Amino acid sequence: MVTGASRGIGRQVAWRLAAVGARVVGLARGADRLAEVRARARERGLSFDFRAVDLRDSDAAGRTAHAIIDTFGPPDLVICCAGHSIHRYLAEYAERFHDVFRLAGVNYLGAVAVLAPLADQMARRGAGHIVSVSTTAADVPTPGWSAYGASHAAFDAWLDAVAGELRAAGVAVSSLHLPRVATAMSAPTAGRYPVPELTLNQAADAVCRVIVRRPRLVRPWWATAAGGAVHALPHLADRLWSSLLRAGVRP
Repeated sequence: MVTGASRGIGRQVAWRLAAVGARVVGLARGADRLAEVRARARERGLSFDFRAVDLRDSDAAGRTAHAIIDTFGPPDLVICCAGHSIHRYLAEYAERFHDVFRLAGVNYLGAVAVLAPLADQMARRGAGHIVSVSTTAADVPTPGWSAYGASHAAFDAWLDAVAGELRAAGVAVSSLHLPRVATAMSAPTAGRYPVPELTLNQAADAVCRVIVRRPRLVRPWWATAAGGAVHALPHLADRLWSSLLRAGVRP
């Protein structure tokens, strides 16, 4: 099962899995786009089913998870690719809490709502693999990305806490933290950061390597270093960002 399968990384990964013979169930809001993927797959004799659901509706996300279990049984592999991104400074969303709610709904609450029943059934069966496609924004706190990074960090924290329970039951958990990926979602902030930007195919390659190798955590070395520095020296990080913002730098 692949969430966010109607476009971007999720669509690319879903297509690759179907192409190598997997029976794929894709989840996303866009029923029309999911139907396009299914039509393309069936033209080539590949297996792709889908369920249209908005993860911001956690009740609907939970019902969809149970419907998938009832129809297909517990999945062997779950790829959590669905994501929502909004670049906002505090002053820009202080009176727009719906921005925070939308981010949390897709990146955290909805992800847990759909994954928890699936993971429970995978654990009861004693096999499976869960892959979370996260972001380096959860590792490196950056002005303008507070709500976005926090929503992903919350899901990471939840998955980290249940990973031991799942591992004890035979279910592997992998977390992949990607830098910027050139997608329609990231286009509004393209070129703002001096960090590597992956193409869609490069991001899908990274996900496929995780599927095969099953590492617990994959993230760029610079995200590990920068995140460690921020948490070890928070006052220094605050002063650095403060100086940049006062100088007119708007990341």
